[in-house]
Amino acid sequence: MREYVPRPGTRRTDLDLLRVIACFSIILAHAVLIFTSEPRYHIKSAEASIVADWVYEALRIGTLPLFFALAGWGAVATLRRRSPGTFLRDRVVRVLFPLVAGMLLIGPFIKYIERLHGRNLGFGGFRLVEPLQASIPTFLPQYWGRFNLLTWSHLWFLGYLFILSVALLPLLVYLARRTPSPEMPGRGLAFAPAPALALLVVASGGYWPNLPNLLQDWGSLVFYGGCVALGGWLAASPGLESRFRRDAPLFLALALLGYILMMWAGHTNLGRAAAGLCAWGAIGASFGFAGRRPPEMTPALAWLSESTMAVYVLHHLPVLVIGAWLLPLAFPDSVKMVAIVVGATLVTLVTYRFLVLPFTVPRVLIGMDARPKTSRPSPPAN
Repeated sequence: MREYVPRPGTRRTDLDLLRVIACFSIILAHAVLIFTSEPRYHIKSAEASIVADWVYEALRIGTLPLFFALAGWGAVATLRRRSPGTFLRDRVVRVLFPLVAGMLLIGPFIKYIERLHGRNLGFGGFRLVEPLQASIPTFLPQYWGRFNLLTWSHLWFLGYLFILSVALLPLLVYLARRTPSPEMPGRGLAFAPAPALALLVVASGGYWPNLPNLLQDWGSLVFYGGCVALGGWLAASPGLESRFRRDAPLFLALALLGYILMMWAGHTNLGRAAAGLCAWGAIGASFGFAGRRPPEMTPALAWLSESTMAVYVLHHLPVLVIGAWLLPLAFPDSVKMVAIVVGATLVTLVTYRFLVLPFTVPRVLIGMDARPKTSRPSPPAN
């Protein structure tokens, strides 16, 4: 196979494609989560599905570390052409603004659905409560007036990303100022982050429980911080990406072995170690296979790439609305899952196209540029 080597300064369409795939995988993950045995979610099916458990955990461990690694890669790429101060201001606009806007404008409706189903997830943890009886007009002022009702729901990713962008800024600046190393490292060095991540997850007690409320989830914050740092190392080491492309099948094998061990060991230190191994395998396989044959920049890919932040912010409410409507109906769970994924994807894309993309205020609130670019779109926030 003739190896593809990205030219400096060219748009990385392989990474655009990875962002799109990872973003839409989150829609699938949230639809499947409704039917898993994991209790910490806004709505739940009366009966759990073991197939849903396996699918959801595969999506979670395969997607979230990749998201944070892509964020680290993008941060280093950005810091090569911008000052640290400009970078932080950009993080405020592209990450913090959507987080706050989402909590205030989308969060109330997510919390309302959650409370209707007798559940309460928040910064204080998770508990079952009496199902809410109030109407939406009655509930909205309560949500905006009581801190204990606030939810960031799926937008926790943006909160964690902003914190890690600030905390790891000195490291990211250092990596950005290094001369990129084109030399392909040996397999030992390329695979070394796998046991390092495994030890990090075990030492921090991260990944489980699945309750990203920051206060009780610092272990996962440390784990994802490791993924951001490794993504920055990738951006500073083009030779490592060459190793990924060459050994993509080996990284995929590592991801699969780690995943199987994680599911077998469960919520134990061995399971956490396996999650770390799987995470690095998934990152390496994703970068490797995507980089072997990067796609051409088509209008469709450009449009979808620009939409990823909006899709991430907007998709969760349609998932929950459609899921809550379908749960009582007498259809197989598999049919419900497909209907939720298809329906939520369509609603999200239509909302983005007609209610966000043409207008300045929604674009700014969701972390996009105030006006559409006439040239190729910028990569979404990392």
